Amino acid sequence: MLKVLLLLPGLLCATPEWSVWRGPASEGNYDHETTWKHDWLPTGPKTLWQTKVHTGYSGIAVSEGRAYTIGNSEGEDLIQCLNIDTGKIIWNQKYPQDLVPKYNPGGPNAPPIIEGKWLYTLSKQGLVSCLDKASGKPKWRNDLATTAMAPMPTWGFASCPVLVGERLFLNVNESGVALDKETGKLLWNSPPSPCGYAAAVPFTCRDRDAAAIFGHKSMHVVSQASGKVLWQVDWPTKYGENSADPLIIDNKLYLSSWWGQGAALFDPNKDSTEPIWTNKEFQNHIQPPVLFEGHLYGFDGPVHKKKIKGFLRCVNFATGKTVWSKPNLKGSLILSNGKLLILSNDGSIIAAKAQSEGYQELARHSGLGKRTWSPPVLHQGRLYVRDADGTATCLDLR
Repeated sequence: MLKVLLLLPGLLCATPEWSVWRGPASEGNYDHETTWKHDWLPTGPKTLWQTKVHTGYSGIAVSEGRAYTIGNSEGEDLIQCLNIDTGKIIWNQKYPQDLVPKYNPGGPNAPPIIEGKWLYTLSKQGLVSCLDKASGKPKWRNDLATTAMAPMPTWGFASCPVLVGERLFLNVNESGVALDKETGKLLWNSPPSPCGYAAAVPFTCRDRDAAAIFGHKSMHVVSQASGKVLWQVDWPTKYGENSADPLIIDNKLYLSSWWGQGAALFDPNKDSTEPIWTNKEFQNHIQPPVLFEGHLYGFDGPVHKKKIKGFLRCVNFATGKTVWSKPNLKGSLILSNGKLLILSNDGSIIAAKAQSEGYQELARHSGLGKRTWSPPVLHQGRLYVRDADGTATCLDLR
């Protein structure tokens, strides 16, 4: 999943791109990034540009001098390609798609991903697209509502596409689907059923190539080749709101959800579904935590409920015990060189130390929009953020 980047203009640079969900290794960790600083001016880091990208929660992917995201305007989804220096739209590709607001502005949920010359997307209503990232010309499309008989879940399809080899995996139906990345044809399906919202996570389980699919009511570990369920544990939540990606750490499986479920660690290589540990006060709503030096850093509490205060928590991975908590903070975060870059749900960017000794804030800048639920993207000293109301912003942290 690592990509080699040959940019900035006039320079040669060989660092992995942030072209897939949660960064080059899909772990929310970008240790390759060494050019950013947190000693911002009182007015905050310089804003390089702001661009209207329309309504939605889609994240941003960066590749070869361009940034990609998706928004909805007047009954159409727009897959958009932006110049990373100016924010100007290079191309957009439109297709009919309902906004589907539901206690939120609506619009697409899933971020795009890039492999080689191809851009892959999933719409809120189940349309999967593969496009030429240079021109936006579609290579193929697959409407999973028809071909996979997939019912749209309560909040719309939201899982980021995940590529492994020749297969494209999506959290659709009971325990996922796999498509041929070259043609978009369905390779295997699971029973038609409402799905979860988290991305598929590939790993090795029971000496087989597997994928963790966080479903509507259960956690499924399935064979990548056939979709056969290898291991499963019940994980019911209200509205089937299993949204935060599972984590694979030391071949153990970490899960967390809101609605009182909290977090748990399992060993899917064993037949038992008894957790290794549980932590009811670490309820990751939308975004999973990041791991640094044996500790998980993430948010407890619903991102959208203003009356329920959230917490940033540090949790010991070995024991599941909470080490420290920072109240009145919730949103998403990434990790880079031992520091957390936090995007709060009300539009503040915060730099803090990733340390078990306690919360130490290094810098803060507000005013980046509201409903900033999509995680920030860090690349070559630039930070990309967007809000659900349709503004994308690029900050210079160099």
